[in-house]
Amino acid sequence: MLLNGLKEKTSDWLLDMISLGLFLGMLGLCGVSQAETNGNNESSANGEHWSIALRSIHDAHLLLNQEATHSQLPASTAKLLTTAYILQVLGAEARQHTLVLGTVESTGTVIGPLIVLGDGDPDISSRHFPFVKKTERGDPMLPMRSIAKSLYARGVRYAPDGMVVDAGKFPEDHHIPGWTADDQRFWFGAPVSALMFNDAMVSVELLPARRAGRLATVKITPDPLNVIINKVQTVGQHGEERPVQLIQSGNQYQLIGSVRANTGNFSALLAQPDPPYFAALALRQAAEEEGIVVGPTISVDRRPRSPGAWRSRYPSTTVLAERVSPSLAEEITVANKVSENTHVEVLLRDADLRRGGDGSRASAMQGLHNWLLQSGILNNGSSQLVDGSGLSRLDRLSAKELVSALAYSYQQSWGKIWRDSLPVAAVDGTLRHRFLDLPKGTIRAKTGTLRNAVTLAGLLRNKSGEAYVFAIMVDHFQGTDAEARARVDQVVRDIILGKSQLSPSRDS
Repeated sequence: MLLNGLKEKTSDWLLDMISLGLFLGMLGLCGVSQAETNGNNESSANGEHWSIALRSIHDAHLLLNQEATHSQLPASTAKLLTTAYILQVLGAEARQHTLVLGTVESTGTVIGPLIVLGDGDPDISSRHFPFVKKTERGDPMLPMRSIAKSLYARGVRYAPDGMVVDAGKFPEDHHIPGWTADDQRFWFGAPVSALMFNDAMVSVELLPARRAGRLATVKITPDPLNVIINKVQTVGQHGEERPVQLIQSGNQYQLIGSVRANTGNFSALLAQPDPPYFAALALRQAAEEEGIVVGPTISVDRRPRSPGAWRSRYPSTTVLAERVSPSLAEEITVANKVSENTHVEVLLRDADLRRGGDGSRASAMQGLHNWLLQSGILNNGSSQLVDGSGLSRLDRLSAKELVSALAYSYQQSWGKIWRDSLPVAAVDGTLRHRFLDLPKGTIRAKTGTLRNAVTLAGLLRNKSGEAYVFAIMVDHFQGTDAEARARVDQVVRDIILGKSQLSPSRDS
């Protein structure tokens, strides 16, 4: 039996082990209340609930099982399921092609507007590829300058009718259920669109004025054509602080909110309210820097269009410039290493179109759900996903389902690419600063954090080198996220170092 073999191989580090129940109890993870047996989600007096699963990659029996089938908030570990599906549908070498269309006379004048055709590329940014350790970026305007140089090389000198941005590859999503208004202020909750520039975000560095009643000093990057108007007010010690956010007002943007005097710098990565329009502004600035005069009219066409139907929608035009995305394998690596919500949501809609759906969130989630059922990954009736990124507070998964997805990857051609996209403890991504006391490469896992929910799921190797898949989920805890994360990490350490009793599950 696997378990007997495991005990024989690891007898050196199983000395002085404690029982599973005592181990979990010492960490405050056990003691299911009567309320739990009656269907309540609470597993302790304070409402804290843990779901833990550990299994070999070759055997479905759970070696650790603490409420492993209980569905609760997965946070960003939900990306494990979504990115696996995206790779399954699109393939590791898939790429998106953002096009600029038009008809150019010999004089360099464009007849009609330039057409910018969004193709669902989440990486129109200056991000460096391949991803190594952490995100590295250049000037955010670089991708637009590259497109502008291509336009100039094709002879474009004057586009008096401005631009039309076609963002109709799939429906835009501005209000995903379970995403809070506060989420949507920041980069991780930006609108989901077929055309996004610079991760649909702007960087804001703000310094309050010394006296109340004056505007704060602000640095905004990027701010194409200086379209963003600073309206952030400085208030007195007892004045009302209002959230700093970027809003759209007609054809301009406003940075609004208020900060107290003498409170020091404020910095944030804020969401662009209208990513396609903002992208067009950036391209217009880049074109003008290149010597191309572009008329001021910018319109965004959000009408749905069929894949590849642009030739019939824009007859007599030719491709004047093209931006090709990194490979899907590279995009998935960024999405999982850094936990990019909007990237996953965009790529999920690309995958839905490939399978024959309409690219809407409802269609995309149905396609994902069907695949999870067919693959045998989703097996709990109380589990659900309403988004692909795990930002929604309505999502529910179990630890057992997460380890099922991890184990399933070993049977798939895309499995190694997908597993390699996960953060490596003490090396890169969201695990770069965790488990620094363990040998590098011991853990490769996806992290997840929401207010009052911390999760970790992935692969680990014990002291003897055996590989396991695991998932640990905790929510409704008291104390800080950092404290909960430290307890999760301690469970993982104890598994690796042999301080936990591995025993067959009764209900696996």
